[in-house]
Amino acid sequence: MEYLYRYRSIDKLFEYKELENLEIYFAKLDELNDQMEDYMNIVWQGDEIAFQGLLKHYLYVLTNLCCDVSIKEKRGKIDTEHLLAFLSIDALDVPEFKTVFKSIYYEFFSFQCIADIPKKLAQSNKKFTVDEILLILKSIHLYAYLVINTEIRKFVWKINPLEEKKYNEIYNEVKTWRGSLRTIDLLINGLYSKEDVLNEINKFNYLYQFSKIYMNNMYKDKDTYNISILIFDFPELYIKNIKKLLYKNSCVACFSATFRNEPMWAHYANNENGICLKYKIEKENNSMYINLNSLSGVSCSDKGIEINRKFHKHEFNKIIYSNNYPEIDFFTSLGCVPLAIIDKFWLANYEQTKFSCCLKKYNNDKEWMVNYHKKAKDYICTKSKNWEYEQEYRIFKREAFFTIYEDKQNRIANYKFEDLDAIIFGRKVSIEDKRKVVRIINKYCLENKVKPCNFYDLYYSTISKQLEIKPCKYFVK
Repeated sequence: MEYLYRYRSIDKLFEYKELENLEIYFAKLDELNDQMEDYMNIVWQGDEIAFQGLLKHYLYVLTNLCCDVSIKEKRGKIDTEHLLAFLSIDALDVPEFKTVFKSIYYEFFSFQCIADIPKKLAQSNKKFTVDEILLILKSIHLYAYLVINTEIRKFVWKINPLEEKKYNEIYNEVKTWRGSLRTIDLLINGLYSKEDVLNEINKFNYLYQFSKIYMNNMYKDKDTYNISILIFDFPELYIKNIKKLLYKNSCVACFSATFRNEPMWAHYANNENGICLKYKIEKENNSMYINLNSLSGVSCSDKGIEINRKFHKHEFNKIIYSNNYPEIDFFTSLGCVPLAIIDKFWLANYEQTKFSCCLKKYNNDKEWMVNYHKKAKDYICTKSKNWEYEQEYRIFKREAFFTIYEDKQNRIANYKFEDLDAIIFGRKVSIEDKRKVVRIINKYCLENKVKPCNFYDLYYSTISKQLEIKPCKYFVK
């Protein structure tokens, strides 16, 4: 028989009644204690049209945000967790927005320095990392913002801000700055030191500060929060939000191959004031499974969205410990974006007369889907070597079409009692808590007419020089 172990604190067991309900909680990646859990090693590599699509999307999202703040005179704070990274076909065809965005797009790319960026990125054939793309976006951001602000003011308010002397000076100085190309040369060829590029960007600090004051007065917004986001923070927020275009929410339940790991008892069982649950595991074709009653699908009816649950097999995935995280190619991994949007917006030029070579990856649906899901598994099941002592296995679930795992209730699964082989008490668990755990199990067994599981006490053996278990003497009915 194969076994896996799950460490739990006594407090959580009693508070959430996990034992009474035979529950396993699936945590979202950002709820786990490894700060790298939700890290995606995204790389950008593509042709000129693909990189044009990235800059076009950047402009699109920033334009929407600027419209919220200026046109709608939004007084609430910008929701930084939910920028408009997702597009719909209907949104692209709204006449008013289409008109103003077209003027923004062509004005932005009318500057040769900007028009050359996608070409340079494509010709390098380099895989650009998150930090490198962020540095490029930072180098063009103020220009993008000023173009958008100018065109919105002209289109909506029939005011040309370029007629205002100071604004015009800022606009032209930003437009003629060639720091973005120097930044790209640094990233591709190392022609400049990183410090030189950053120093050049820092020379623009006074322009950023002036722009903030100028725009704040223009909108008469007493709260500078929104203006600060538009002028300073948007590139970082954009990068954070577009990761959602690749994979939807995931949640995991974590197990270990051992009960003998002292750091695990300290980290996950409240410094041995908790317990370790020992589960029986099915083995089939070199894979391990457990049957859990969990969310199995979503259906739509007249009553709305209905959550379906049933017992079904859940596969354990062994964690790979490596300091090299698997790469996710951005342009060919847009799994949360409808193909029509990929074809019409992301991987096509503005006029939709030319298409990126990256689009070919989506042509073979089956092959693309296999690779897409494999990459999801790889990134969810890769952790730094610093965590190798955990000997972790995990079950993971990913959202498909609906946002269902935001609700914690949908992240709870139930196991069969016969799959719980034993409960191991940490060395610091009180007699009172031991008896309480045993009574909960015995009560369940009496009500359901099943045999109880085993109970063990953890102890350190001076003979084997490791943690061992022995039958618990407080196993009473």
